[in-house]
Amino acid sequence: MTQKSRSSRRVSDPGDVFVALADPTRRHLLDLLADHPRSASDLSRRVDISRQAIAKHLTALEAVSLVSAEKVGREVVFDVSAEGLQSVSDWIEQTSKAWELRLDRIGAALEESS
Repeated sequence: MTQKSRSSRRVSDPGDVFVALADPTRRHLLDLLADHPRSASDLSRRVDISRQAIAKHLTALEAVSLVSAEKVGREVVFDVSAEGLQSVSDWIEQTSKAWELRLDRIGAALEESS
């Protein structure tokens, strides 16, 4: 019997996602999860930090929708979730479009003044 994610999903703030990704241990955990879903116990055997620290990092990653959790029997299995990265991707796209418009206006003004 499996039970889907323990937390309700929300759109992650891109700033919160960047903060979560700033930690090298969290990035390492995401790299490990990219191979395949793993339990916290499995992750703690692969990373040289305590199981409690692993749990805190996984909680932080889950809070910004970078990982999802699924209860499988007696264990909770974590997997990479694209939801958090989507919020960052959307923010980058919007910001890029705004800067492109600004740069186009600057280019047009420079052409007019020459």
